[in-house]
Amino acid sequence: MSTIEAHFKEAVQWRRDLHKCPQPAWVEFFATGYVAEKLEEWGYELKLGREIIAEDKQLLLPDTTILQREYERALKAGVKEKYISPAQGGFTGVVGSLKGDQPGPTVAFRFDIDSNEGAESNADSHRPAKEGFASQNPGYAHMCGHDAHTAIGLLLARHFAENKANLKGTIKFIFQPNEENLSGASAMIDKGLLDDVDFLFGGHVGITARKTGQIAFDIHSILALSRFEVTYTGRPTHAGISPHEGKNALLGACTAVTNLYAIARHGEGASRINVGTLEAGTTWNAIPESANFRLETRGVSDEVNSYMVRKATEVLYGAAQMYDLVLEVKPAATALSGKNSPDLINLGQKVAENLPSVQEIIPEIPFNGSEDVTLMMERVQNRGGKALYVLFGTPIFGGHHNSTFDVDEAVIFNGAEFLAEIHAAVTKE
Repeated sequence: MSTIEAHFKEAVQWRRDLHKCPQPAWVEFFATGYVAEKLEEWGYELKLGREIIAEDKQLLLPDTTILQREYERALKAGVKEKYISPAQGGFTGVVGSLKGDQPGPTVAFRFDIDSNEGAESNADSHRPAKEGFASQNPGYAHMCGHDAHTAIGLLLARHFAENKANLKGTIKFIFQPNEENLSGASAMIDKGLLDDVDFLFGGHVGITARKTGQIAFDIHSILALSRFEVTYTGRPTHAGISPHEGKNALLGACTAVTNLYAIARHGEGASRINVGTLEAGTTWNAIPESANFRLETRGVSDEVNSYMVRKATEVLYGAAQMYDLVLEVKPAATALSGKNSPDLINLGQKVAENLPSVQEIIPEIPFNGSEDVTLMMERVQNRGGKALYVLFGTPIFGGHHNSTFDVDEAVIFNGAEFLAEIHAAVTKE
């Protein structure tokens, strides 16, 4: 029996423990403590807190009340304070390293640990609710599979720890916070965590691979993304007595939003734009002094997304000029289009062909979303290393970011087994 097979049932429980205690961007204290304790027990050297997160890259950090509430919630759920005290202030995440007994390359595996914001279904038809491992944290839920990703990482880490005598080179496990808001990877990159990495592997369950046993390596349509917080500031005045003296920030924002959606789409591939929130004004009879909204652009390539950002910026400043408003634009997240290293695609397919758990190798597959692991991939590839992002097939039931999201937990075994085997392949020589 392989190490991965021997510990698979434990890994299912790890996933369920994580599923019960979800926390979103920068407050993943439970997952941080849960992972760190296990890695240290298995002999990994830990890095935590400010060692792995750049403070100036903590975009959209929650306020101190939320940070403290979630910190205390994690302690009540049973994690040990020694593992999360370095994470206070939103410095969540874990990096665990293990040096093998034989020389070889440095291979990194990245797994995201954050949950979504939203309520999980309590319907009897929803397995986590029926079997007692649904979210216990109101307003937060694992609706994208990051709990399964973390369990894959832990199962893989246990495998390497128990086979250290045969391990070549150095293993680095990167358990990353804040993937959903797409700024956790950037915060880790700025601490130099990828600068010694020869091979980087990451992946996702489900997405467009919806059957257990599927696996895909040639992934296209990973959309480059840019997010911004936009604020217009004008001059308030009485809407009935002196409207001519006001500078209407809401009017400027509405003009901008309308024209953002009118940007011509790029002829070289898919492009997207969306305004997800818009807030303005205080009452009936006052010209709104301030208006703010959250804007994102996407493109099938970095070039297409750059075009969308450039045209969106022209619209934003044009609306400010029209209504004599002050404009502030704050970057909130970035992701690249991302490309898997071609020889790792080929190697991945060869490895998968020999795995009984693989029922189908999908020749090529669209991702149709964005992922900040692409920033880590670029960092490794630009320094001469190689990177591979894999899709592991599983039914996703209600769908990603849906209150009834769930996975076939066999994907935990499948993911860990493949990653163990491709590590063996890249360190063979």
